[in-house]
Amino acid sequence: MNLGNPAVSLGGITLGTIIVVLVVLRWWKKGGGGGKKGDDGSSRDWKALVPFFIALCFGILAVLAAGPVSALGLITRLSLWGGDGIGYAYLVWGIGGTSPNVTRATAVVLTDGGYAMYAIWTAVMIALFLWSKKLPKRQTALGIFAGILLGLSQGIAGIAAVPLASAVNAAGGWYAGVVQ
Repeated sequence: MNLGNPAVSLGGITLGTIIVVLVVLRWWKKGGGGGKKGDDGSSRDWKALVPFFIALCFGILAVLAAGPVSALGLITRLSLWGGDGIGYAYLVWGIGGTSPNVTRATAVVLTDGGYAMYAIWTAVMIALFLWSKKLPKRQTALGIFAGILLGLSQGIAGIAAVPLASAVNAAGGWYAGVVQ
């Protein structure tokens, strides 16, 4: 495992996609958090998926922005390595396919203020995970894990990483300007 340059195989991307699909499918089958009132789906509350997608964004940014010598970077890279190994085994030994390396994204550089905002976001995610009674812990953990697995693919990083990093950097610029 190379901690400096994380890599992901098609198996890791597949596992991340499976997690996203299963969470959305479970939400759909359970009525979207609002309870089923009819077969037309009008009772599905999309807001029930918000914690999952916030966690997914957190995981994507974690794999792209956390440095390899940081605690978050080490946890992120170990999660990526383990999840990628599971996905590789599933594709190669479980299905009989192949799992080539599909890493396309490179590290996203955050500004000093961006890293401050990301540090605050990390603390909030940890606090919500530990202390929230209403936040679905399993769904949040799966969101972070799926984000870590999907963050290095070109399609996901292209769609999500640049706007995420830009938003965190903009918020960090505002924050740094206010506190200085």
